[in-house]
Amino acid sequence: MPIPKEVLADLKIGSSYARNFADALNRIQIFSRVDILVVVDTEIATEPGIGFGVGTVIELIRSTRVGCMRFRVDIAERSGGTPTVVASPAPFGPKYTGFRFDMTNNGTDVIDRYEQIWCFGFKPDNSGGPDANIDQPSAFPASDAELAKLASWMKDRKGGLFATGDHDYLGASMCRRFPRIGTMRLWTNADGVPPIGTPARIDTLRPPSPAYEPSAPGGPAGMSNTPHQGDLTPQPIQWVPWRRIRHSIFFERSRPHPVLCHPTLGPIDVMPDHAHEGLCRDTGTVPLGGTYNFDGAGAQPEYPNAVAGGARPEPVVIAYGSTLGSPPYNFTKGPQPARAKFPMISVYDGHRAGVGRCATDSTWHHWMDVNIGNIKSAGGADWDKIGRYYVNLAVWLTPPGFHGNCLYFETLVSHFQPAGFQEYSYKLSDVALGRSLKHHLWWIYGPFWVTQVVYDILELLEIRVFEESKLPDFPVPPDPCLTCPPWDWIEEAVLGGLVRASFETAEQIKQAASAGKKAPKIKTKSLEKLMLHGVKPALQNLAKDWRADMKRTDKLLKRMAG
Repeated sequence: MPIPKEVLADLKIGSSYARNFADALNRIQIFSRVDILVVVDTEIATEPGIGFGVGTVIELIRSTRVGCMRFRVDIAERSGGTPTVVASPAPFGPKYTGFRFDMTNNGTDVIDRYEQIWCFGFKPDNSGGPDANIDQPSAFPASDAELAKLASWMKDRKGGLFATGDHDYLGASMCRRFPRIGTMRLWTNADGVPPIGTPARIDTLRPPSPAYEPSAPGGPAGMSNTPHQGDLTPQPIQWVPWRRIRHSIFFERSRPHPVLCHPTLGPIDVMPDHAHEGLCRDTGTVPLGGTYNFDGAGAQPEYPNAVAGGARPEPVVIAYGSTLGSPPYNFTKGPQPARAKFPMISVYDGHRAGVGRCATDSTWHHWMDVNIGNIKSAGGADWDKIGRYYVNLAVWLTPPGFHGNCLYFETLVSHFQPAGFQEYSYKLSDVALGRSLKHHLWWIYGPFWVTQVVYDILELLEIRVFEESKLPDFPVPPDPCLTCPPWDWIEEAVLGGLVRASFETAEQIKQAASAGKKAPKIKTKSLEKLMLHGVKPALQNLAKDWRADMKRTDKLLKRMAG
């Protein structure tokens, strides 16, 4: 299938090379279209501009390209009636009605068409009643047959799953028994979900002006869910250091998880606020020993061991929220204690355990038009960060292979962009080449994605840079570690190896363009093999340099010791 003209235009390479580049890549499955299925209960709208709905997020994801990734979003409505495939749905209408996770279309399982599923559940209701309501037939609770299909999709296809609800048991009918998602978040009264009222609620509203501050003359004005959940003042969030990167002997820098990284604005540190959010389970508190047996074929571990050894992957909270105390602030829903933090966003990297990745959020109000509409209209850094959170999830939840393919593709494309024309030279070291590619990729994906994908490549090549598989801080004690190399050098060596390995292919395309000939065609697997072939020599060269430095350091230490 030829590369579309609009895709070629997006590459931003000179017309002299564009067609030859397209000819070379027409056999490569590199323009990675990620198919996402958004599943909603009927109470949640999917058209942009309808307050109680996620239409703006759907519109954003559909219109976004991140490097070589593009996203197609279909909508499924979970309702009564016979599961039906709509032949020609409206742009923001459901492609599937009466949706069930085990429904088929012409003998094919529907969810097998998708790399990701995003679920926004409302049922059983907003009454805050007993947990018995969750499984009432009118709430369409997920059946064992549905859950068996969803579990196999996550295991066999490594599908990525996101799901959320809100306060009380909102969303529990659909989501509470999902593998991993069901234990990463609180869904039921038995779990201890926060309510809609009483001081136990999670009210994250923030003062939109000085009139709402405790110091206001006559006392603070009252903050209410309407209109203040939709004003221009978001809540601050506390991102969790995902990696502490050593840049030199004495200097290190913390980085958030890739889901909370903006390529140019840094950590994503704001979210829309709301008067009664739900809760995730905190890091280290998720029960890891559970099993499921939806199809009767035998118990399966909910959290499998790492397939390549090392520590078992576990869910981690990557962001915490906080609440203001009332008093001294004035919340119209009544008093609440000030909370320094509560677990807001949780993720699970299932790729290292042979299953799909998962993510969950304390509330769908971080996603709804009623909360984000005004912030989006105003634009600026707050919207850029919040919008990037949705996009980052779409990137991060993709099955294995997408990230590597995009890295190889971007590396080859970079030879025809400023990074290649200005910075690449055979004479440079691998680290210098990698540094140029790294800064090029930062503007596309962000530095945290680069770290993740480099680590994935090292895992793929069975190069265990770290003793554990949980991405520990680097270096390990003693600190400062005088012999520990900065992680940047490892990262840049890997990237430099990719650049060096792609020189010949890039040159063939350039020469074909100059001669007016077609470039040799490249297959996906051959590009991957070509690129990875350059990584180990680059790391070997780096290791050689380190050994030489260590010898010099050893001589210096002997002189210092007398």
